[in-house]
This record gives sequence, C-alpha cells and structure tokens, in this order.
Amino acid sequence: MSLISLSPLYFSALTAYLLGWPGYGLLLRLGVIDKPNARSSHGVPTVRGGGVSIIATILCAITLWLCIETGAGSQKTILAAVGGAVLVLAGVSFMDDLRSVGARLRFGCHAAAALAVLLTAGIPRTAFGGNLGLVVTAGLALVGFLWVAGHTNAFNFMDGINGLAAGQAVITGLATAGLAWAVGLTPDHPIIWLALITAGAAAGFFPHNFPRARMFMGDVSSAPLGFLLAVLGWWLACEAGWWLLLPVGLIHANFVLDTGFTLVRRILRGERWHEPHREHFYQRLVRSGRSHADVTLRELALQSINAGVVIYAVKAGGGWVLLAAVLVAAVWIGFFLYAERGFRASKA
Repeated sequence: MSLISLSPLYFSALTAYLLGWPGYGLLLRLGVIDKPNARSSHGVPTVRGGGVSIIATILCAITLWLCIETGAGSQKTILAAVGGAVLVLAGVSFMDDLRSVGARLRFGCHAAAALAVLLTAGIPRTAFGGNLGLVVTAGLALVGFLWVAGHTNAFNFMDGINGLAAGQAVITGLATAGLAWAVGLTPDHPIIWLALITAGAAAGFFPHNFPRARMFMGDVSSAPLGFLLAVLGWWLACEAGWWLLLPVGLIHANFVLDTGFTLVRRILRGERWHEPHREHFYQRLVRSGRSHADVTLRELALQSINAGVVIYAVKAGGGWVLLAAVLVAAVWIGFFLYAERGFRASKA
C-alpha cells in the first residue's frame, strides 16, 4: 500500500489524539473516575471513558463516507448498519461507565448488534450444495453470531492494563487491512478503509493510555471496538471466502484464547464468570510483579509478529495458513504457560 492509501490511518490517529484532550477535561468534570478496588489492576483513581475519542472519530468517519460515497450498494448498507450498531453499543457502554448496567442489557445489546451484522453482511459463500449446503450455512451463521457477540465481550474483558486493548486494536486493525490486501481487495475498499480508520483511532488514543494512563478507554470504547474488529473480519470472509475465517481468528488469537481459557477456569470453579476479576493471564503477569508496560509490550510484540506471519501465510497460500495456525497457537499457549508459572512462583 502507498502512503496515500494509508491516509485514513494518519487522519484518524491525529483526530482521536486531539479529541482526547477536551474529552479528558469533560470526563473529569463529570466525575467519571475509575477508583481502585480489589478486582482492578491500577493503584490510583483515573478518568474512565477516554475511549470516547476513538468512537467519535470512527463514527464521524463512517458518517462522512456515507455522505460522500455514491453507488456503493450493499457495502453502503453494511457500513450504515455497522455504524448504527457501534453507536448503540457505545451509548449503552457509556451508561455502564457512568453507573453499572445489568449484564442482561449489555449482553442483549451485543447479541442484537451481532444479528444486525449477519442480516446485512450475510454469510460467507461455500462450495457446498443441497442439504449439506444448508447445514453448513446454518453452522456458519451460528459461528458468525458467536464470533461477533463473543469477541465484543472478550475485548471488553481484556481491557484491564495500560495500552493493551488500544495496542491490540491498532495491530488487529492493520492486520485485517493486510489480510484484505493479501486476498486482492483494493485500498479503497470499505473493509480496508474502515480497518485503517479503526487502527488509526486506537493509535491516537494510545499515548493517553500508555505507558502511564492519563485515562482509561472504558466500556464506551472497548465493547464497540471488539464488535467492530470482529465485524471487519467477518465481512472480509463474506467478501473473499469462508476459508478466511481461520486467518481472521488467528490475528485475534491472544484475546480469544486468554478469554476462553479464563472463562472455562472460572466456570469450573463455580465463580460468576461475567463479573470483573483479575484472573486473565495478562493480569496474572501483572500480579506476579511485572509492570503494565512490560506486560503490554511483550504481548503486543508477539501479536505483531504473529499477525505478520498470518498475512504472509495468506499471501503465500497452500498449506501455509495451517502451518501459521499451529505456530500462532503454540506461541500463545507458551505465553500463557509462562504467565501462569510466573504467577504461581510469586505466590510460593
């Protein structure tokens, strides 16, 4: 991609960064403060909800695209639905930042947003026909729903230390654009455009949150970002082929696997899985004595390398994607075992 084709990345980064300053002042005046407790990973009161600058940037960009672009057809419909869903999720999530919102309402909104995407973006096409084709299509519809709704929650759960969620959004946004480019989509395609906008907006917020956090992203941004990144991957599979679901999953593997393993562990212990906690592997690393910056940089470095491997594998074709899947899974499982061993050693 040329520097010009990356212009959405630059403009959204600058916009989100600049919006962060007045956003901080407004949230401070409103008293939207995250106070430390036994289930948090920070030690001082910090402004929460600063990620509103990310969402404002993304929604303004989508609105501008819808007003300017002509003749986009179904792509315009999908983008309008995505923008509407992001707005609703951000609204409900901001209410949760201001005062706790019931889990049923939050998860209900996540489910409704996922269904809206399936109804507009559709289901990835397959070569199967007849009854088998119907079964496969139904299965993919279920996968799509679980993927979008589940990743919305997973991303929200993983926003717990300085810079991790924002950095993840930058890398996975860029990786999604890279996958789209690798399968032949042009830089002006709305998937690549929106992926760059998302990555740029998260990058603009990053300096406000890392290495020391002036403000936290908050649910107002973490839930919509998780939704948006999942939607971009699903939309890409609908456009270019169902087999891309594997590479898409691989570029999100660290958040998905960390959330999945932690969720299973909490359920087996009989704990309330949807309540805040400090049991994720990245949180265990912090609890073992490592700084937020150390843990974030380690995980983002691995994520960057893995994303590059996946893009290369998709571009190379053949069995490279399966090889990349084995490699990525091994890297993250190894990282989690490293985190677990460090945590247990610190408690010995």
